Amino acid sequence: MRNKIYYLKLVLIMFTYSLLLGKEIPELLDIYTTEKDESYMLVLEFSNSNIEYLTTETFAPPSLSLLFKKVKWDRKNFTNKSSQSPLYQYGVNIPRNNNQKEIEDQLQIKLSFTRVPKYEIVQNPPRRKNRNYKLKIVWEKSKQKKAIPKYMFPSNRLPESRISLNFQGAKLMNVVRMLTSQDNLNLVVGDNLKGEVTLNLNDVSLETALDAILHVNNYEWFMQDNVIVVQPIKNPDQTMSGELVTRIFRLNYSSGLTVSAAVKEALTPRGKLKALSSSASPDSGLGDKDILMVTDLPTNFDLIEGVIRTIDIESEQINIAVKFIETTLKHNETIGINWNLRESMSLIDNVKADSSKVLNVADLLVGDQALNFATLSAPVVSAMLDLLANDGDTKLLQEPQVTTMNNSLANIVVGTRIPVLVPQGRGSVFGTNPYTYEEQNINVSLDVLPRVNRQKVISMKIDAIVESIIGYVGSEQRPMVSTRSTSTNVRVKNGETLLIGGLIFDTDNEDVSKVPFLGDIPLIKNLFNYTNTTREQRELLIFITPTVVSSSI
Repeated sequence: MRNKIYYLKLVLIMFTYSLLLGKEIPELLDIYTTEKDESYMLVLEFSNSNIEYLTTETFAPPSLSLLFKKVKWDRKNFTNKSSQSPLYQYGVNIPRNNNQKEIEDQLQIKLSFTRVPKYEIVQNPPRRKNRNYKLKIVWEKSKQKKAIPKYMFPSNRLPESRISLNFQGAKLMNVVRMLTSQDNLNLVVGDNLKGEVTLNLNDVSLETALDAILHVNNYEWFMQDNVIVVQPIKNPDQTMSGELVTRIFRLNYSSGLTVSAAVKEALTPRGKLKALSSSASPDSGLGDKDILMVTDLPTNFDLIEGVIRTIDIESEQINIAVKFIETTLKHNETIGINWNLRESMSLIDNVKADSSKVLNVADLLVGDQALNFATLSAPVVSAMLDLLANDGDTKLLQEPQVTTMNNSLANIVVGTRIPVLVPQGRGSVFGTNPYTYEEQNINVSLDVLPRVNRQKVISMKIDAIVESIIGYVGSEQRPMVSTRSTSTNVRVKNGETLLIGGLIFDTDNEDVSKVPFLGDIPLIKNLFNYTNTTREQRELLIFITPTVVSSSI
């Protein structure tokens, strides 16, 4: 009986002792951050599990607070920085009452975020090696790129981290320090950085966030040697040393004037550029502008380089072969070739031809006074040239060729200069007028602007001007010049030929027949002379064959 009473007392004593131990006030032993493969966490280690806390979330600024009751803390308040985004700092603070006295056995843990993530609070029991109780605040890692450590990103460039912010009435200094601290950036600000900011940004770059926050408060920033410097905007045109950077770009293929127009659209308001030439000749002056000198903010040069790389590329070259053929057209002349070749011909304008007959050059080329256009395949061109070569009234005037860059104008001029007698001055005292000779150009001018696409189809803008002497007037026999012009846009395949016809000129030829000796007597010669006037039609045919030239060497 006595043994039973003894054991009962022992059990009561042990139970009472365990209750006393269970009510022991826990002590916060350590606080730190750590990470796993897919999560970050803030770990709090306590001496036992008798912990009670109250959580509070705020969204302006984003933060999470844990208020512990009946918890001991034998150290002072502190704040630590964190690189575990979106957490940028955490701290321990002992609350105070209205009299600014510390409240005994109370403790507040505050986590400051750029945005409040999805989190969970987990309590782990002690293990063999570590008998402390652990309270963990766990959140998933962002799928974005990790922040680049200090000095590891390129000079004068910000890290490519993305941030989200939600603040209401926050101090400008604190917001700037928070942004730069999460990527371990160096920051220099003066004591004049004041003001408050309210903002809500979601998934923006650090550069965009700094621009938005500072510019609305009349501040600006720039980066020099991995140091962010913040200053008030005193003069929009005034810059500090190191803020603007000048770089030289040498162009390989495109003209500096062409690239400048595109680069200007990519410059910041402070940026400027100038196109220069790498060489100059005393005789011909400056060469083509092949150098760009660009001055702008360092953070904008990635965009500028991308624009230059896109435009300054090797382009196709196009060879343009032209044949000028003149033929005399007579009403009783009929020349034919195999009409089956007409299937390979695509007429742009209507022609007066009957598919049941052979191909009639007069029907195809004379028509009315309007210009005719047709695209011809190689067999049709060959047959037509053979046809015209066998015609005694057809001659090849010129056969020039020119090679030009893609989307660059090619100009072909074929012509002659003739002396023209023109009066000079008002005449002498004897009533005679002095004359002099001036040269006049009679030309066939052809401007072709070709552009080739990826399928090797060539689009051409063609401007043609044809001048011809159709007669003479006055006692000085001054030439009468007829001018025909046309402008068109056509599309042909690589190696196809464009035929321009309808450039027709009328010429009057006079044949004088007379009776020998009697036809030369001044008073009666008209009785023994016979004049026969014949009108001749001449047509100029222009064959244009563009061919893409391979750019490989």
